[in-house]
Amino acid sequence: MADFHPALPVSGKWSIYENDADHKYNPGGKRLVLRIPLESVPAFCQHLMNLADDPDMHKEMQVWDFETKENKTHTSISAGFNAKPGKEDDDGWYGTICPPVHKAKSDDIPF
Repeated sequence: MADFHPALPVSGKWSIYENDADHKYNPGGKRLVLRIPLESVPAFCQHLMNLADDPDMHKEMQVWDFETKENKTHTSISAGFNAKPGKEDDDGWYGTICPPVHKAKSDDIPF
């Protein structure tokens, strides 16, 4: 098994919460919250940019356009975050995230 090299100096946290019945946008639905420690924000942004720079990580997806009120196709990145097994409490489901380092393939010819 290969050694794990984290992309973030400090792991983040994900949570999925149930919305209250009087929620402004999605009453009774669910919402995903990502919490990234301040010291990990630059590394998280760099990780996303590394994924964007690698065409192997691109995928077409349908996204709702709130302005035109229709689905539109956009190119996205496939970003997995090594979510650790989640736990559940009264507020919802939660766990930690720490993506592995990703480096796009280089077309450069080493000399």
